[in-house]
Amino acid sequence: MMIKVKYKVLPFFLLLSWQVDAQHTPQTVLLLCKLDSIRNSPSVARHFAGIYFETTAHAVSHFSSAEPAVQDMMGRMEWRFADYFFRSADASKNKTPVSREWMAYYSDNNASSLRYLLLGINAHINGDIWQALTTEFTKEELEKLKPHYFSYYTELLKEYRRVSEQAWAQSKKLRLLHTISFGMDKWYGKIMLKRWRKRQMNLAGLYFTNRSLFEKKLEQVRRKMIRLEHLIRRNT
Repeated sequence: MMIKVKYKVLPFFLLLSWQVDAQHTPQTVLLLCKLDSIRNSPSVARHFAGIYFETTAHAVSHFSSAEPAVQDMMGRMEWRFADYFFRSADASKNKTPVSREWMAYYSDNNASSLRYLLLGINAHINGDIWQALTTEFTKEELEKLKPHYFSYYTELLKEYRRVSEQAWAQSKKLRLLHTISFGMDKWYGKIMLKRWRKRQMNLAGLYFTNRSLFEKKLEQVRRKMIRLEHLIRRNT
């Protein structure tokens, strides 16, 4: 009952907290409300929904002063992207098969919040972005989206720092790695975040221009995802 009440009043408080001159569509408000509902639920999906809510709210704020056409593209991108996470959460709740990208996340009901968070990031960035891009946009629209897609990297670094701090607080292994690498792990993480997002955009481009090469590259990405899943399990 409390969740339902919060779901109804949250849009009002969200609109008050954002810039007065920003244009926020009902779809944007609904997206944040759905994420808020999941992060306050007992589902294991809540672990990833928490940071996803924050990241999405920051994205909305970041593009609030952009031209309407840019806001529209990014809004479409955010909604389509989030839909893959929503599908996984619904599948888990209904005890139906989850997508290949999210299997590792939902395979353990008693993992640490840090493990859920890292597995969720791996699934969503390395598994869902290209799908959202190719489902929502045409090849021509994708070219228009590119500069705005990449411009958000600096904002994502703020979320990366927050996740890093949480990881170090919860994992002795990661704190040790940070110490023996003289802090180079932070630099490496930033580079990998940028590389992952660029790789997803490149995959989306190949989907429209060279389907055989796309399939080859996609399989390589999926193998890397599996290796990363094993690495996360060993260290969290």
